[in-house]
Amino acid sequence: MDFSLLRRHTLLSLATLALGGCASGGDGAADHAAADGQAPSLASLPVKVLMTQGFAEVHRSLEPQLVVPTQAYVDSGNGTVPAVATALAARLQADAAADVLVAPRAVMEQLQSQGVVRRGSLVDVLRTPLAVAVQAGRPVPPIDTAEALRAALRKARSVAYPSADGSAFVEQKMLPALGIQNEVMLKSIKVFGPQVGALVARGDAELGLQSLSELLLTPGITIAGLLPEPLAYATVYTAGIAERTYSDAGAHALLRFYQQETAAHDWHGSGWEAVARKNGSRSD
Repeated sequence: MDFSLLRRHTLLSLATLALGGCASGGDGAADHAAADGQAPSLASLPVKVLMTQGFAEVHRSLEPQLVVPTQAYVDSGNGTVPAVATALAARLQADAAADVLVAPRAVMEQLQSQGVVRRGSLVDVLRTPLAVAVQAGRPVPPIDTAEALRAALRKARSVAYPSADGSAFVEQKMLPALGIQNEVMLKSIKVFGPQVGALVARGDAELGLQSLSELLLTPGITIAGLLPEPLAYATVYTAGIAERTYSDAGAHALLRFYQQETAAHDWHGSGWEAVARKNGSRSD
């Protein structure tokens, strides 16, 4: 899988607190320094982050708040959930390329079950709801009720939806709930996530279902709206710590940073929203 390395010294807030107080579970340089009774220096803690493309823009938007050097690797995240998880796992197992991983929750749960991501380290960070789009200039169908959505899907000549996170929801929950699974699947196009909007913009798909954060970045389309209740769905991006880390304290610091800074950031108009937390952050 094609990885592009974004080598940059960015900032990671709360570093001093995290470096002094975080629990250590890895076997890297930071752990050895702690075992010797020495405080790890910032220079010894470059936090390596491996994320899927959908989260890259979020990471960049938070860079002004970062205070510890990081190295960010961005993977396309294309394909089904098992395919993405397998590719990320192979990369980590080959050369321990990252301390922290960020991907849709379904991918992270699979990596955790494979022993690649540390059990108990997962924290939900942001979510982006599934939305419906049509080609710019075409009539925008109402989708504000389940009945209206059913009618729009039945009328459309073709429907595109992403192959990664969200595909299981569309195929196994939404369409069966609407009673049109067989009918719509016959005219559906399952594609890599970012390509959904492009297909709709070109007119190759009459209706597209994709994460709102992706659709807002796509020219040539009109967003009809979000899926109505009780069919609403959102892709949740989750961060976790790799089973083997070089910068364990830095990894904990980055997870705390993501949780606090994304909750405080103004995501209005971006298609993103902070994950609502009850009694603390979800962790598995």
